[in-house]
Amino acid sequence: MAVKDVTATKGNDFEDYFLKRELLMGIYEKGFERPSPIQEESIPIVLTGSDILARAKNGTGKTAAFCIPALEKIDQDNNVIQGSYLIE
Repeated sequence: MAVKDVTATKGNDFEDYFLKRELLMGIYEKGFERPSPIQEESIPIVLTGSDILARAKNGTGKTAAFCIPALEKIDQDNNVIQGSYLIE
């Protein structure tokens, strides 16, 4: 994997996606500092509720690109199973 696969970003920050404070704290506690290219491209789309098909090399942040928007959409006050996501 080339270093640019995870470093060639647009310069976005996780705060740019207006994520819940608790989620942002968890992201930073896990050591993420800035979104990777796959995260920059996919997170805003998924947050709108749109479907997405994305492909990236191993180690580029695909799991977080999926999980961050999924966790953001959870309503903690609604005690039911939430979300309809498919990872293949």
